[in-house]
Amino acid sequence: MKEKNKPANIKTDKTALRLLSRLFPYIKTNAAGIAIMYLFSLINVAATIALPFLIQKGIDYGIALKDIDYLVKISAITAIVLFFQFFSFRYQGRLMMKIGNRILYYIRRDLFNHIQGLSFRFFDKNRTGNIMTRLTVDVQVLEELLMTGLDTVLVDVIMIAGIIGAMLLLDLKLSLVLLFILPLLVMIVFGLQSRIVRAARGIQGRLSSVNAFLNESLSGVMVTRSFAREKRNIKLFESYNGNYYKNTRKFYPLHAYFWQSVIMLNTASAGLVIIGGGLLIKSGQVTIGVVAAFLTYVTQLFQPMQKISNMLNQLSRAYASCERIFAIMDEKSDIVEKANSISDFQLTGDVTFKDVRFHYNPEEPILKGISFDAQAGETVAIVGHTGSGKSTIVHLVSRFYDVTDGAVLIDSIDIRDYSIAAYRRQTAVVMQEPQIFSGSVYENISFSVPDSTIDDVTAVCKQLGIHEMIIGFPDGYDTLMGERGANISIGQKQLLAFARAMLRDPRILILDEASAYLDTRTETMVQKALASIMKGRTTFVIAHRLSTIRNANKIIVLDKGVITDIGSHEELLKKEGIYKNFLRQNNPIAG
Repeated sequence: MKEKNKPANIKTDKTALRLLSRLFPYIKTNAAGIAIMYLFSLINVAATIALPFLIQKGIDYGIALKDIDYLVKISAITAIVLFFQFFSFRYQGRLMMKIGNRILYYIRRDLFNHIQGLSFRFFDKNRTGNIMTRLTVDVQVLEELLMTGLDTVLVDVIMIAGIIGAMLLLDLKLSLVLLFILPLLVMIVFGLQSRIVRAARGIQGRLSSVNAFLNESLSGVMVTRSFAREKRNIKLFESYNGNYYKNTRKFYPLHAYFWQSVIMLNTASAGLVIIGGGLLIKSGQVTIGVVAAFLTYVTQLFQPMQKISNMLNQLSRAYASCERIFAIMDEKSDIVEKANSISDFQLTGDVTFKDVRFHYNPEEPILKGISFDAQAGETVAIVGHTGSGKSTIVHLVSRFYDVTDGAVLIDSIDIRDYSIAAYRRQTAVVMQEPQIFSGSVYENISFSVPDSTIDDVTAVCKQLGIHEMIIGFPDGYDTLMGERGANISIGQKQLLAFARAMLRDPRILILDEASAYLDTRTETMVQKALASIMKGRTTFVIAHRLSTIRNANKIIVLDKGVITDIGSHEELLKKEGIYKNFLRQNNPIAG
């Protein structure tokens, strides 16, 4: 399993501020709550700055002068300030958590909704594990930032300015300690940030690779075991995991060094205040209360600086996560619905391919000028060797992709003129690999028509002849399916997928190797049911089995993206060509 290269059309912004500004629309919707949160924050700032000032007054005018009445008065004021500080801090924190969670809710919602609308080309180029990492790990990194740093920048800058102002007002000479603290702290914070940002981006990228490999390994565990690739997979995982570990070894030592430097600078600053304050007290230039207040202010000064520093560290990881999240949000779907698309219509089911050309890669054309007509109610079988373009044709009918050139007409109207959702509501697809979701049998079948009743589901299953099979499950229609239907056979999965498609009563039905996993007895049962179900609707069938294609009204023979022949089974058998050879290879008894 080789890691896919990063798609060329994934965009990355070079400026962190520009990238993080993408969060502003989400923040703007919570403007009222944020304003109240900042109000509580400013009350907390005012209380924090006032407390050392009150301590200085209590020491110099209460304790030093032995004025008990003044000391009681200052203590009462201090208690009131502490109450407001506690109250404001509590509600500030509650609002920050509430707003942060709401923002994350909308980011997850928008990211998921956007992914739902992306074309299949996006999923062709991006591994499922990488996409899952964006929805989980990267959003979680944003969560850490929003839960701790939503109020940091503005409030803590005001806090720092207020503390510095209070220190200057208390004593200019003792404030000279700021000449030592601030330059060193700025050097530590901004000197390490660029290195921390680079390391953080590496961590997120490598973690995505680890998750993608794990996803593929777990979903393909049976294939891994069947080819005895366990040791090889262990080595590959060791490589992915080792690369992630190497990046963490770069990030976390930098992170630890950063905090050790901040703590040491805090301690050294307190020591300078004590030494400088002691000398000034001896010369009678300051009081003990001023020194005590300065010690408190120095400690308080480092708290908002540490919060800003921590926020910048989180910002470095959040930048990488935002880059990855909004790279997906910037992805454009190749399938674009017209502004004036037709949304109110009832399909008849006529399908026309008009000189259709298609490629995934311009250098490797898949369809090379395909033209044919399928009349409403006809069953059209498409046969050809692997890579001839069979699945591409039905993907174009489903509008999973758009043609590179030419047109697909549905009821004489270009498929691109229809509303995508309205069109697909009148079609149904059964793939070779049926998708079974966690949930009950009833929920899996009604997936195509969510408001259908159990009677609707039962009627379809009886028509298909699988009602007795379902009743035989432990809890009948309420039987819970394991992950991807692990507790039922592949053939049973296919039958449930048939029922899901039939419940929709589609005008156009597509069966893409849909009977590949059915045994002869089960296939006979399904063929009998399908014979009546396909009547009156246009059906495209991709299959290798003679029993599946021989009754088709029309058989299209493909070879390397070109139609070599069209006709009924009997007509094509009269010719010595690809169809006859195809049947000999895939159905030996037919030749």
